[in-house]
Amino acid sequence: MSYKLSIKKKQLIIIIHVLSVICWLGGAMVMLLLGTYMLNSENGEQLYYTVENLHLIDVVMIRYTALVTLITGILLSVWTNWGLLKHYWIVIKLILTILLICFGIAYMSSWLSQLVSIVQQGKSLALSDAAFLNTAYSLIGGAIANIVALIFMTAISYFKPFGKIGKKGQKSKSGAA
Repeated sequence: MSYKLSIKKKQLIIIIHVLSVICWLGGAMVMLLLGTYMLNSENGEQLYYTVENLHLIDVVMIRYTALVTLITGILLSVWTNWGLLKHYWIVIKLILTILLICFGIAYMSSWLSQLVSIVQQGKSLALSDAAFLNTAYSLIGGAIANIVALIFMTAISYFKPFGKIGKKGQKSKSGAA
């Protein structure tokens, strides 16, 4: 017999889950806006502080809220009747969340570190550096990918499409008996 959440505990975890998703989405939107603003910086100081703020947003608003989203999503799936692997929409959300977190760790964080390093060395000259611009555009693209994926996951949470996993196989087994 598996553990099931009480209504109050379930509501608390849902609140934490939704707030963490909101923070993650908000952080991704701020990354997009600051990334765009960064490319239009008028001087080295403005560029430096914008890149530093991008790094701060990544650390404070995205990293930990993404992990909280993953953990609370797993808890809600396992400790309720939904189950972690019973519905396609839950599996899709789980896979996308893990992919986004891995993408953030593998790419977004290193891109931010590269931007900080380039700006510290060259300040406003960084805006004419091809490596800086390529990395900046990659970071902006990553922010857009996060936003699109989070909106998609929110939509499938609401609509719950694609049905149950293995539902077709169960029908044919019961029909054969």
